[in-house]
Amino acid sequence: MKEKKKQVVNWKQILILQIMVFAYSYISTFTKKVSALKAEYGLFSIQVFLGLAGIFLALAVYAFFWQKVLKKVDLSIAYSNKAIGLLWTLLWAPGMFGEKITVRNVCGLLVIVLGVLVVTGDGQEGE
Repeated sequence: MKEKKKQVVNWKQILILQIMVFAYSYISTFTKKVSALKAEYGLFSIQVFLGLAGIFLALAVYAFFWQKVLKKVDLSIAYSNKAIGLLWTLLWAPGMFGEKITVRNVCGLLVIVLGVLVVTGDGQEGE
């Protein structure tokens, strides 16, 4: 029976992965912004239409490149790193919406980051 080789992720792959996660967090945050436009201008306004069109285009581009990333990076590493998108979203929120970062936000984010570190480091000590 063949043993599965442990895939090593290099810094370039992690950088590309984080760029993708960063882009997705921005798209998610922009979605909230378009929701505010809907409340201000109405559902059938040109502002909302253009915002939604921009979101769909950005998501299509993101999906294309995310598939490229998944070909090169192990799924467990890729999807656990996706949780880091919460960090990026937390950093977007004050600038885009004037929200405040609280101690509870930071504590929750630390728990998530520790979880990512556990998943990505799982099983590497014994090899």
